[in-house]
Amino acid sequence: MKRLTQSILGKFIAMIIIAGMAFWGVDQIFNQVRNGLGSDLMAAGKSSVTVEDFDRRIEVMLRNVNLQNDDPITKDEALERGMVDQVFQLEQSQTTILGFASKIGVAPSADAVVAELRKQDAFKNPLTGELDLATYQRVLAQNRFSQEEYEDQVKSDLTLQTLQTATIAGLMAPDVMKAVQSRYLAESRDVAWFILDAADVPKPEAPTEEEVLAFYNENLDALKQPERRGIDLAKVSADDFLSQVEVTEQEVATIYEAGKSERFSEPEQRTYVEMMFDSRDAARNAFGALAGGADPSTLQGVVSRESKISLAEEVEDQLLRDAMFGPGKQSGALFGPKDMGDGRWLIARLVSIQPGAVFPIESVAEEIRTGLARERATLLLYDKLEALDRSINAGFDLNQIADELGVPVISFEPVDKNGYTEDGLPMIGLLDAGDAFQQAFTMNVNDTSSQFTKNDATYVISTRKIVPPSTPDFEEVKDDVRQALVMRNEGEAAQKAVQAIKDKIESGTSTLEAEARTVNAEIETPPASVTRMNAEDSGLPNSAIGGIFSGKPGEVFTYPNRAGDKYMIVQLKSVNDPSAADLSAAAPNASSVLISTLDSDLAEAMEAEMAGAVKLRVNNAAYNAYKASISTDQ
Repeated sequence: MKRLTQSILGKFIAMIIIAGMAFWGVDQIFNQVRNGLGSDLMAAGKSSVTVEDFDRRIEVMLRNVNLQNDDPITKDEALERGMVDQVFQLEQSQTTILGFASKIGVAPSADAVVAELRKQDAFKNPLTGELDLATYQRVLAQNRFSQEEYEDQVKSDLTLQTLQTATIAGLMAPDVMKAVQSRYLAESRDVAWFILDAADVPKPEAPTEEEVLAFYNENLDALKQPERRGIDLAKVSADDFLSQVEVTEQEVATIYEAGKSERFSEPEQRTYVEMMFDSRDAARNAFGALAGGADPSTLQGVVSRESKISLAEEVEDQLLRDAMFGPGKQSGALFGPKDMGDGRWLIARLVSIQPGAVFPIESVAEEIRTGLARERATLLLYDKLEALDRSINAGFDLNQIADELGVPVISFEPVDKNGYTEDGLPMIGLLDAGDAFQQAFTMNVNDTSSQFTKNDATYVISTRKIVPPSTPDFEEVKDDVRQALVMRNEGEAAQKAVQAIKDKIESGTSTLEAEARTVNAEIETPPASVTRMNAEDSGLPNSAIGGIFSGKPGEVFTYPNRAGDKYMIVQLKSVNDPSAADLSAAAPNASSVLISTLDSDLAEAMEAEMAGAVKLRVNNAAYNAYKASISTDQ
């Protein structure tokens, strides 16, 4: 072997092996070993995050986001939006803090973890209302957590909470800062304004033909019309087959009889009795006696007893509702003992069930008939969609496909990629087709798209014609260009007039009141002097509020409305020092603002100190590989 490695052949083989190791990423493995991370994404002290841990955090984030969104996002979309990187940055911060905590020996006790688990209603036994191991393990399994993984996360959360709380505990804003902040908040400013209507500004002279032509040449890019496409569309849904199905009266009656007690009746009511006890032991003894068949009237230690008749939605306590109204619950079902928080303990017992009144068949027959007809029409639709795939693959044109489906072909005027015609009208029917409409701009003339489903309807489209981009001749759009130039000139004239008013007032050659009289406008003022605490109630726009609190007395600010046809001309009249009463009223707000700001500053400083005390090591290669795997998996 030694002689082989020293020979030319041996050296050649060694070169191949080394190159192969580099190709398969062995060099990355050695790099990971050298930085001490192994397969971890990051580590600080004794705290680390594996790829599996991080992926689980991403899954939880997506689940929480999608619970609140009508349009769920995928992991790939989260990556594109930068959400994965945001979670990665958050994990780096938390790993640093946890690493520091392990260094100084901060860790929650077992009792603290159990106390946290007791707060979670999902882990409580629906009968006893207390933390239940079987329920706890079942909920974790449903959410793909092991008990160890979840409890490690709880420990981490408690540790983070402890360090953050300890950092700002007892934080008080210094009196000198509170005094400055109070004066800042309580300082008041007197303002006045009037509204200038652009219609009151003298109109500029009409533009000449040469000026219109010059304006046309300046705006050729804006006048250019985008490519538009004439599109034909076929749309099919279950509604198109309702006329082809039949539902008999016998079928309606059969469905009614099978479901009238559940689907076609008023909600049932249930009678249950709530019994209160003054100790947990007394409540437990009573629960055991009831479970053994004891008569409720013979129970000992009952402080109060109340019989209730309720609908399910009237019971606010979710655990009590499940115990009294849950599936399969019968008379005698029990709930409790539950700590009511005031020294009393609750036990509830289901007494009886009163079914809701059944609706007569005449009132629900149409609902049954419609539902059954739609189910059968949907089956016919599925058969048609299978045939639709075959027709598309066979190269049939849209008219043939529509004939087979039994639906019309709808032809639309040429539209741009946003679905608008040359006249600016939106073609809603095309926009409703979603991805099918977008595909029309990637196809050749007379090509047929794939089928696309959106909102229970299936769409197939064909590009009928392509109108290439073009710039209209001057004579075609001369009138429109002239109108646009007139509007621009009028807008500039209004802005010049507003600036002239501002200059005259600030120079002292005129006053706000005099300029308002010139245009027959009324002077307006807020109900009271404006402070930073009441500015939102002053009637001023946010932009004006920023101006008056950064300006000097006598300064004028102008603000156009969104349409540009009216201007608010505001003058800062005076800046007033706060009185002692004003300072006293502002003190609570000043203290609250300061504490919030100092909390944030102190937390940031704490993280910086922790980052200096423990080294955060990040495995960028593993993170990049994780992100690449998301795109690959998708």
